Amino acid sequence: MFSDKLIRVGGATALMALLDERGADFAALAIEAGLSAAVFANSDNVVPCAALCRLLHLAEERTGLSDIGLRACVGSGLGSLGKIGYLAANSATVERGLAALQAHFHVHDQGATPVVCRHDGTASFGYEIVEPSMPGAHQLSFGALAIGTNVLRALCGPDFRLLQVTFAFDRPRNLSLFRSFFGAPVSFGAAANAVAFDARWLATPIATADSYLYAVLADDVRRDDDRMHEPAENRVQRVVRSLVAGGQFSADAAADAFGVTRRTLARRLRDRGTSFRALLDDARHVEARRLLQSSSVSLSEIAARLGYADTATFTRAFRRWCGTSPRRWQAANRPF
Repeated sequence: MFSDKLIRVGGATALMALLDERGADFAALAIEAGLSAAVFANSDNVVPCAALCRLLHLAEERTGLSDIGLRACVGSGLGSLGKIGYLAANSATVERGLAALQAHFHVHDQGATPVVCRHDGTASFGYEIVEPSMPGAHQLSFGALAIGTNVLRALCGPDFRLLQVTFAFDRPRNLSLFRSFFGAPVSFGAAANAVAFDARWLATPIATADSYLYAVLADDVRRDDDRMHEPAENRVQRVVRSLVAGGQFSADAAADAFGVTRRTLARRLRDRGTSFRALLDDARHVEARRLLQSSSVSLSEIAARLGYADTATFTRAFRRWCGTSPRRWQAANRPF
């Protein structure tokens, strides 16, 4: 459940000063959201994702700033991600740095999944929140893509430029900071929260990377992974959902993500009483509901994004999952 997911305070530490500047009582808002203002003194402290979303929702209401999540994070980058940020910074290339973030992101944020995609000559880095209908989830996503953009700028160097930015949420009232910060066309009501850029940047060597420091950090992050005691089933499910969100539907892609052969992955899943096909079906179900609930894309686009041959095939699958049509489900579940 989303209420059980934790997130490091990270870039949200800037909220305190931002709210103080607007004359809002940060401590009172934190208490109203179910938090203590004291936790924001250290970016390594963790809070429930749902509570942070509530705080962002209250902050937007009290200040009238429809871009407050973005404002809070425009100055945050690799450092706000803690160990996994430094792990990415010491990877050999930008592609490997993003892969490190994707593999270990749950150490920083359990309530969302980073999605790295490549299509023809374009690459993208996205942030898909587990519960997009949660009040304040849009502000969390605004801030996350600001941090993601700063990470890319740090890894790629001063010549890096975005091609496009998309959000799977409604357009906020004020777009001036979105335009000036991202420096690229920004659209809303899209299929994903993502920043797109020229895929050639993925092969860029990270000039300041230290292979020894990378090895030390990698071991440290793996120990953090072990201490989280994440069930193997949850990890496999999380990886498959990440692949589906990124438009990958093959067992080979899942096996590659775990560094094993397709046959080995199939055996391990069979030993746990499941299969890649069942996990793929579940991941498509989750992603379909997310897209219907938080974006304005057409059914044909959703079908294509989930790897279905046509809308009719997707609709049959959705009826099997939810007992109703996609449009009827959407009408009953969109947070209007």
